[in-house]
Amino acid sequence: MIKKIILYLTLLTNSFAFYVGVGSFSACQSKFGSMYYKNCNFTKRQPIFSFLKKETPNVNAISMWITKDWKENWYPSETINKAIKNGYIPIFIFYWFGDDISPKFVKQHKEEYFDTLIKFSKFLKKINGPVIVILNPEYNENGMEKSKYFDLLQAKSILLIKQYKPNSKVGICLGDFGDYKKIWDTYNWNLNLPSLNYSAKLSDFIAFQEMRALTKNSYEEVLNTPYRALAFATYLNKKFNKPTFLAYLAISSYNNEKLQAKVYSIFNKLLPIFKNSANLIGINIFNYIDVPTHTGYFNIAEKYWGIKKQNGEKKEAFYEFLKFK
Repeated sequence: MIKKIILYLTLLTNSFAFYVGVGSFSACQSKFGSMYYKNCNFTKRQPIFSFLKKETPNVNAISMWITKDWKENWYPSETINKAIKNGYIPIFIFYWFGDDISPKFVKQHKEEYFDTLIKFSKFLKKINGPVIVILNPEYNENGMEKSKYFDLLQAKSILLIKQYKPNSKVGICLGDFGDYKKIWDTYNWNLNLPSLNYSAKLSDFIAFQEMRALTKNSYEEVLNTPYRALAFATYLNKKFNKPTFLAYLAISSYNNEKLQAKVYSIFNKLLPIFKNSANLIGINIFNYIDVPTHTGYFNIAEKYWGIKKQNGEKKEAFYEFLKFK
């Protein structure tokens, strides 16, 4: 019991330490270490944290997505509690509305949204330690960036989660949308302000995302991702006087693995500035290992977000990521 109390207090004390996270929950064993979790039978899959100590000793957080069809057995609380005992903070990305989000869709499905949020909040009570919750990533599209209604919905969501899980750290999450030819894009960032009056004040941090791939972005736009991310994080920190969190970084290696590595290298060099200028408290990568079934806006490039190939082989970016601290 004493050991459990000490562990809990340590995690709580470090609740605003710098988090380095990876998006993954389980994996298979390969000659390269961890590989894509569906490359072996279900019975042979292992929790990702069993690989991370050896492969990425700088990692101290694991991210999981909670979608509208989420089920508790996707991420068993017993496994999450084991991860916590091994030194990993769970990051939950609550993504209920997804790409369907719009003022009309939100109002039509508000009750279903809160039903899932309550179910999820009750699930969090089974987690023996602090958690990080990132709410509604990339909500600021299809007119939602100016929605005062959604601002109140997110404010209510934060209070609800904390009612069930007081030691949670909860933050809203903006998509960094706009003109990627620019580093500072204040005009497009300011468009989000109407939706941030109450929810930003209640948030423990302001999260944001950065996703780039050559299927949608130029070489220069991909390469400049760290500089634009630093500008956006600094803007958010100064505007709302809150810590910032890079909820998920996704740089596809599709068609140019060296470019992915360069972007990670620049991020590593800029991290001290992120921490000092934008009070960045964490950076989480979208996929640790390539997911060959992934689809989305970036087309085929979605299959190559990882810093490891699906067979577990390390990409060049893996070695740059190891320097993140």
